[in-house]
Amino acid sequence: MKSDKFSTSKIEKAAFVVLFAVMAVYYCWRMFALTPWYDELYTYYCFISKGPVYAAIHWPLPNNHVGYSVLSGFLDMFGNSYIGLRGVSYLCALANMVLIYRISGKIFKGILPFCTVLLYISMNLVNQMAVQGRGYTLGITCFLTAWLCMEEICGNGQVRKRLFIIYACSLTLGLYAVSSHVYWVVPLCLAGGCYLLILAIREKKENGSVFKSQFGKQLIRLIVASVAAALATVFLYTLIWLAIGSNLLVKEENSIYFGLSHIEMIMKAPFSAIHRGMEYMLDTPYIQSEERAGFLGRLGGFFVSLSNYFYGSLGKPLILIWLIGIGYLLINVFRRIRLGNREKLLSQLILLSEIVFVPICLLIQCKRPYYRVFTYGGVLLAILIVMLLNALLEYILEHGKQEGNEKKLCTVLLLLIVLWCAKCFFSPEYHAQYGQMEYEIQDAFRHGEITKEGHYCVTDCNQEYLFYFLYGIRCENRQIEGSDMVLLDKRMTDPDFTEMVWEFYHYYDTIPWKYIEENMQITYENNNYILYTRKEEENEK
Repeated sequence: MKSDKFSTSKIEKAAFVVLFAVMAVYYCWRMFALTPWYDELYTYYCFISKGPVYAAIHWPLPNNHVGYSVLSGFLDMFGNSYIGLRGVSYLCALANMVLIYRISGKIFKGILPFCTVLLYISMNLVNQMAVQGRGYTLGITCFLTAWLCMEEICGNGQVRKRLFIIYACSLTLGLYAVSSHVYWVVPLCLAGGCYLLILAIREKKENGSVFKSQFGKQLIRLIVASVAAALATVFLYTLIWLAIGSNLLVKEENSIYFGLSHIEMIMKAPFSAIHRGMEYMLDTPYIQSEERAGFLGRLGGFFVSLSNYFYGSLGKPLILIWLIGIGYLLINVFRRIRLGNREKLLSQLILLSEIVFVPICLLIQCKRPYYRVFTYGGVLLAILIVMLLNALLEYILEHGKQEGNEKKLCTVLLLLIVLWCAKCFFSPEYHAQYGQMEYEIQDAFRHGEITKEGHYCVTDCNQEYLFYFLYGIRCENRQIEGSDMVLLDKRMTDPDFTEMVWEFYHYYDTIPWKYIEENMQITYENNNYILYTRKEEENEK
């Protein structure tokens, strides 16, 4: 809205501070109250808990968010598994509120930056990822930091070198945390480059050279920073390829390096190790390509479902908002370029390129990534909704004879957004556990007496990872005989259950039922698990 009508007041800033404090407490509660689900537990057990150096050079599955695991490895040194797993995400979730408030403050005035933050934190997908031990929230922080740097780099005046360094580091860390963040990295770089190129071409009329102009020089620096980020990312992944490749080559019997130590292998043939590691990564993609026939229709359904993850059951209306937003941005971008109006042009270019790039890229790739890869889309959606509401209010004020009613209209808008966010916040799925099975395993463990001196076994991998996460015990024993406690999935107790469950270490036929009947007793039972502990007389012996 127009700055002379809607200036940010102390009350609006105070409202944001209160919201920030409330969310800090709420996210802290989520961090400790929600049982980690499989992906988190796997990441913690295999990478974070083994330290930042180990996490930086090990990547046996594409599911590992390397950069996140490295940072979390440092926090895990404080000795609390919840902070080690989720502390980075917690800090990033709070930082994202501040960054969105600052970015939207460059686009909107008055209450609208506050409304943007409200809409963002009320999205279900954003909330579910906020404090998870995964790299998506960290990626959003990198995205917003790079965006803010871009705003400063593309502004007037001399830009400090440290801004380019922060910008390049943000891109690098974003890709190092989750390689799929390339979906926001590329369009952000393209938007900033196009913006500076447009201004440099316009300035050429005065200076006679595109790259000798102020904006031309900034464009060159931006390209250098982006290329530096790409090279840094390749270097970090090269370390992983080197570690993976050497590990495979010294263990493969048909390899000429079979039997060598890792150091010897790397010293003798580093490029062979890198090639083998890269080959392994490409052979085990996390997201498989699909058949091109009928893909366009499936992609449309994908975006409807993705929008549902932001605001439940509003997928189709949100698709309409995305389309209206694209049209609105296209008209405004071309109009501003034609008139030479730089106001908000960069932010609109970034929004437009980010929104348009993903469907084009997915059509070319013929892939449908996991929805959580596009959690950063919540930032785009929140800003887009507020931008369209802003345009609507401006139209009403200018053409609807509503002069003098600016504050009333803004108050009504704020109340509507607060009510909508409250409705989202109090919906059941907003606070649901991440994984029901993991939650019930933790619930059952609470009813057993678990000590460092005890003798335990695990009957599925979720139990194994939770044992370590909750009690610091790396229990790899799968033999039920002689154990002080055994937790069985109820499906394991059904002789007719023959379905393949990859988490299971035992099935009905591999469980020593006679031993359990004679030496153990049922101590606790919930919906999916039965907890057996050794009988009292057996413990006394």
